Amino acid sequence: MKFAIKFSQAAAELVADMTPRELLNQVCCPTYGRVGGDRDDTFGAMFFHPTKREELLEQIARFRSTCNIPPFIVSDLECGAGNMVLGATKFPYMMSLGQANSEELAYEVGAIAAKEAGELGYNWTFSPVADLAYDPDSPVVSMRSAGRDPEHAARIVSAYMRGLQEHGMMATIKHFPGDGYGSYDQHLTTPVNPLDREAWREGPGKVFRQLIDDGAMAVMPGHISLPAFDEPDEATGAYPPATISKKLLVDLLRGELGFEGLVVTDAVEMGGLVGYRNYFDACALALENGCDILLFPRMDVVFYREMELRLRTGMLSMETLRERAVRVVSLKHQLGLLNKEPVEREASDAARHAATAREVVARSITVVRDRHHLVPYPVANDTRVLHAAIMNNHGQYGELYSRIKSELGKYSGQVTQWIDPGPDRLYQAMVDRSFDLVICSIGSRLSYGLNVVRLHDEVARNMMGGWTKLGTPIIFVSHFHPYVHKEYETSIDTIVNTYGDIDCTVEHLVEGLFGRRELKRTLHAHD
Repeated sequence: MKFAIKFSQAAAELVADMTPRELLNQVCCPTYGRVGGDRDDTFGAMFFHPTKREELLEQIARFRSTCNIPPFIVSDLECGAGNMVLGATKFPYMMSLGQANSEELAYEVGAIAAKEAGELGYNWTFSPVADLAYDPDSPVVSMRSAGRDPEHAARIVSAYMRGLQEHGMMATIKHFPGDGYGSYDQHLTTPVNPLDREAWREGPGKVFRQLIDDGAMAVMPGHISLPAFDEPDEATGAYPPATISKKLLVDLLRGELGFEGLVVTDAVEMGGLVGYRNYFDACALALENGCDILLFPRMDVVFYREMELRLRTGMLSMETLRERAVRVVSLKHQLGLLNKEPVEREASDAARHAATAREVVARSITVVRDRHHLVPYPVANDTRVLHAAIMNNHGQYGELYSRIKSELGKYSGQVTQWIDPGPDRLYQAMVDRSFDLVICSIGSRLSYGLNVVRLHDEVARNMMGGWTKLGTPIIFVSHFHPYVHKEYETSIDTIVNTYGDIDCTVEHLVEGLFGRRELKRTLHAHD
């Protein structure tokens, strides 16, 4: 059932006498780290980054004490809470749920995220990712997506979303109207979704419609343009990002898709927005053209001065600003946040949550390609095994490498590990038959503003030299980027995807490589 914000007279009365600065505070969600703990402003929402549990509880309590209207406490729980809440259960990325292909499991992971984050006071998450992993080279979507097929992705994402929302956590589907259709990064520039109207409605539009119909409470537009439904800027000829497009937010999202919940911008400092339009103009236009809340603005004296200037010039009207604040506070009233009594929450079960994480891993690690039937490999104690790491920013993964070497050592007494060895060293080792088996960790992890997800820069040269075709059995493992096999269609004959790395991933991986457990061989999330 679709979700709709219900007008609250009590909310309207709370907002009625607010000054422009107080109204702006209600419709902005800054980060606590930037605002700091020494301000007494009342904000409508606040994002808290990971920190020690005791410190986080203290920060949240202090912030709440400054707010005369109970705030949204916000995180980004894209697949479980463990990546954003220290000590919470870690899960691999959303594509792992797509590969596990279980709505029940996706719902349970969403419920776990809500419970674990809710215990600390969080009540809103900027997730799940509803984008389709259409372009393998997308530097923003990739393994954050449940998959490429619209119907499959909608099933899995909807289940995760319902798990969140039915356990007290407002979910946000993103990034409308759909990222993942190109290799440009909206952190840096304004990507163009190239689909025509029919293709959009059968692709990302189908996913967003399904999630809205299933009760999505919030939508995050991306700094992405959709020319099929919009008009270009007269001065530049460029199409506007959805964040400031009335045609996309009002006509398409509100009108055609019938969304009546909360609309929150993606971070306003991303290049896809403020590289397209002046920072303060963009903030004003986002509110004027359909957004309810600005994400991560710089709440400083310059911001207030510039926004008040735009109120005076009419770029942003007081009527719009007040209406946005009433919608935000009405939603809080509707969700019971204005009640004085604390919300009762179901206690977490750490052991059961960890078991669920292990199940996700076990059901998602996938043998993507195995032309010579190397998996499972008949390892013995005297098998000479090389673990080679060909990964961008390889210095970040020391713990992963240690676990791989340790797990391999349970099966072979002759394990060697090389990090970024270079093609010459690999070539010579293969020519000399120095090893009986090579396990090669390969790929790149997503990071905002990275601008490319493929193996790149000097470390990519490891794939030169022809060493993969000299007779030594080689099993590649992509721990993060799920499309390595697309780029290396002929030079990689065997590759396994793990869709992320948590404590149990390497153990399950190595057991699967050596036949101690079955590995998945069917691709659900991608092809």
